[in-house]
Amino acid sequence: MKNNDWHLGIGDVATATGVSQTKLRYWESKGYIESIQGKGQNRKFTYSMLMKVYQMKLLLDQGYTLSVAAQKAESKSHELKLLKQVLFDRFEGMATIDGQPAVNLGYLDDNDKKSILYAVVSKEGTKFKVVPAENKI
Repeated sequence: MKNNDWHLGIGDVATATGVSQTKLRYWESKGYIESIQGKGQNRKFTYSMLMKVYQMKLLLDQGYTLSVAAQKAESKSHELKLLKQVLFDRFEGMATIDGQPAVNLGYLDDNDKKSILYAVVSKEGTKFKVVPAENKI
């Protein structure tokens, strides 16, 4: 899952995002998006490229030009890639704190291993809580 290699056909991407196959081909010809193509194969898009197309569509719907939408979507893709890396690097499991789901993000300081950082999720938002390691939940 960390390095997923899911691939979607151009029709799947068009259906999921509401962007026509013609536009997807145009965007690809301009270098805004990329597909994987083997000999005699149809275009295949990664899941991250699907998300980039979706972001671009949202930005275009807000009035941005195609080039600006592509830039902003690329920046967002980079941010999401970093967030994914943090989650895969730090995720240690789930717990319940004060009746709320909590994500165990591991030791606050990997050197002293005295405290564990949790992200406690509620309807009001996500808050962090540091718990002594000996009281691990």
